[in-house]
Amino acid sequence: MIKYIRQYRFYIILFLFLLIPIVSIDVTTRAPRTVRIYDRAILAITSPIQVAITWSLDQVVSGFQNYIFLLHTRQDNLALLEENRKLLNSIANFRETQHENVRLRRLLEFEEKHHLETLTARVIAKDVSTEFRAIRLNRGENHGVQKNMSVITAEGVVGKVFRTTATTADVVTILDLLSAIDTIVERSRARGVVEGMTDELCQLKFALRTDDIEPGDLLISSGLGGIYPKAIPVGIVSKVKRKPFGISQDVEVRPTVDFTKLEEVLVVKRSEFEQVSTPEVKKQ
Repeated sequence: MIKYIRQYRFYIILFLFLLIPIVSIDVTTRAPRTVRIYDRAILAITSPIQVAITWSLDQVVSGFQNYIFLLHTRQDNLALLEENRKLLNSIANFRETQHENVRLRRLLEFEEKHHLETLTARVIAKDVSTEFRAIRLNRGENHGVQKNMSVITAEGVVGKVFRTTATTADVVTILDLLSAIDTIVERSRARGVVEGMTDELCQLKFALRTDDIEPGDLLISSGLGGIYPKAIPVGIVSKVKRKPFGISQDVEVRPTVDFTKLEEVLVVKRSEFEQVSTPEVKKQ
């Protein structure tokens, strides 16, 4: 018997696989009261096989669907990441544009307040040497910039143009040791010359020991010399040291302009304080 089972095992297994669906259909279409003993035996045998086949098919389908869904999810995530990066860049650009507009609006209001004819320029380079404190602008002779024109911002005096090319201009700042601006103490009207001292500070020279100068006083340009317009902020007195002898006092000045954050400036081409040559009167 076993010999015949081994010899014809393929046909026996094929018969069982064909018999299982038929029996299952027959059992399921039959009313519960008509289920016979051999039906129960066949169900007991075939049910585990059906469960195993169903579970295998479910796992295959579920795995295939999850792979497809995960593939699409990864592609969607990459697209969302790229879109998020572009949005962040756009937000940063909008913020920078907003800040630039605020700075330019302040420059425009400052220009209108002081009745100046100016040219807006951007700082494109700074001198890194300790002996020469200067900046470079993106405007030059082609834009009407000339040597000795003053450069200012809404905060105060920056310096003056000392060298130009067709498209750029180099500006020596008030922090430079060779810079000198005639100034007035706004509160007491005491006079002195502001000269550069360090990378952050200036000093007020030729201030008399009897002059009323105190820390916190604002220094403004006097307009003398024909370079800087009058009444432009230059610096704030940070320290005063009166000598027990002599005729002068040591005054330390902090510029009103923050040169570490300088981006846009105004090149003064003409102001209402400039002296205009008087025409000769013809003799009659």
